[in-house]
Amino acid sequence: MRRGMLFSLALVCVGAACAPVPGSGSSGPAPAPAQQGRTLVAGIGAEPKTLAARLLQNAVSLHSRRIFNADLVLRDDQSSPLPYLAEALPQLNTDSWKVLPDGRMETTYRLRPNLVWHDGTPLTGDAFVFSRQVFGTRDIGQSTSPPFNLIGNIDTPDDRTILIHWNAPYAEAGSLQSLGSSAATGLPPLPRHVLEASLAAGVEPFLNHPYWTNEYMGLGPYKLERWEPGAFIEASAFDRHALGAPKIQRVKLLFIPDDNGAMANLLSGEIDLFDNLPITQTAILMRQWAAGSGTVVPYSNAWTAPYFQWRPDMVNPPALHDRRVRAALAHTLDRASLNEAAFEGQAPIADSPFADNTELGRAANEGAVRYPFDPDRSAQLMAEAGFRKGADGFYVGPTGERFTPDLRGGAGSASERLTTAVASGWRQAGFDFTQSLLSAAQSQDPEAKSTYPGLLISSRSGGEGMLNSMGTPQISGPANNWRGRAWEGYSNPEMDRELNLFSAALDPADRARSAREIVRIYTSDLFSLPFFFNVSPWVFAAAVKGPMLRPASSNPTWNIHEWELR
Repeated sequence: MRRGMLFSLALVCVGAACAPVPGSGSSGPAPAPAQQGRTLVAGIGAEPKTLAARLLQNAVSLHSRRIFNADLVLRDDQSSPLPYLAEALPQLNTDSWKVLPDGRMETTYRLRPNLVWHDGTPLTGDAFVFSRQVFGTRDIGQSTSPPFNLIGNIDTPDDRTILIHWNAPYAEAGSLQSLGSSAATGLPPLPRHVLEASLAAGVEPFLNHPYWTNEYMGLGPYKLERWEPGAFIEASAFDRHALGAPKIQRVKLLFIPDDNGAMANLLSGEIDLFDNLPITQTAILMRQWAAGSGTVVPYSNAWTAPYFQWRPDMVNPPALHDRRVRAALAHTLDRASLNEAAFEGQAPIADSPFADNTELGRAANEGAVRYPFDPDRSAQLMAEAGFRKGADGFYVGPTGERFTPDLRGGAGSASERLTTAVASGWRQAGFDFTQSLLSAAQSQDPEAKSTYPGLLISSRSGGEGMLNSMGTPQISGPANNWRGRAWEGYSNPEMDRELNLFSAALDPADRARSAREIVRIYTSDLFSLPFFFNVSPWVFAAAVKGPMLRPASSNPTWNIHEWELR
């Protein structure tokens, strides 16, 4: 399979199952009767710990949690924000979005009428007041993350009005999304009538409440019916969904951790879709599937890179904190060859976490420091750092000690191939790397993910989404029960200032300037090594009508209430 494979599949997708859905651009299509007939069976790679829209502590949530949740705002297939639970979005410099003389702000939302939770309880603005209380609590939520670290308080002048008081400017205040986020992670409502008593009883009772698992209840297009641990989740259409009753009556989510098992289930027709099938399996599947049997919705939403350990007390060998050594490693990365070895040549190679497919991304990458494949330059930098190659061809330091860093990757066939290929290339260049893989459980454990000694190949949201994982306040550690998103421990006051400026920039020109500076600092420091954007194909049987091509910052299931199963 060559580089044009996924592009060709994308064209197939456009021509077949991905035609625009009537009403998909509307903020509130008329309710449609749910389809009778068979259940939509979706395979997912791992059983979630919760269906919650926003995570609590170290929980791992469902990749498709959009199915069960609704927020004030929904991003469409072009990543444009649309009103969801709200009647309209706040508009800057109007009564709905005021910037006060002292820099504080106010935004106002008005809920659609007659909204109810899955249990039939009416939704009121108090659900967002309660959400602010929960997620803003240090031991429970994400009090250092936007928007909670910027919201002063929330008032509800009446049951349908939500008035948010901001302590500082925040560019995403109109959509309430975390920067660049595709999921409903901004200020998801929480049901006080279900959770208030457990919150009053303490953190542990609250976190262990069955609401977060087999008694979950939200406002999304589907409501939970049954959760069989280790096997599946079943859900039924919610006929009072804010954007209309889903057309497909029932959904079943099968837990299929093995990629080959997922492919076999797709070929046999046991499942109708699988989220995030690796490229190699996708290519095999499309060769084996009969013409017209299925389609692929490919997207690149995650920045994959080797991240250095930045904590001085953990890094080993200490020379990894020498920028010349980091740059030497960067110059020996043959990314084109690695792309072929791990991703069939399909992963977009990039010099920063910002993709060039948006205006902001192109502006940001003007600040990128680039590290082309150049083994001679790498050797020069190692010599400047005091290293030379021993008789066996591997680098040794000034006192003769072997330079032996550790490289770790995550679970999964693609990650294993990539980790092996990167370590092999570095060994050929004289870097005596050891390599290992984190198990699936370790990859979901923030402490295990934070305490590696050398480099860890991992993925994060790209572009603006990644900025939520950066900054000194986000560093994970014992003091915050390893809840921080900056698991690599990177801290730079200059970067912290620029992240704050970007978050507060309401003018597009100011955001572009700040993004350029963030990328300059990121690539100058070599926060991580320049690498790839993941291509994460969602594979659909031809019977599924409705999934659409999408940019990185939207969710394939954004319009699942409009899908049809034929």
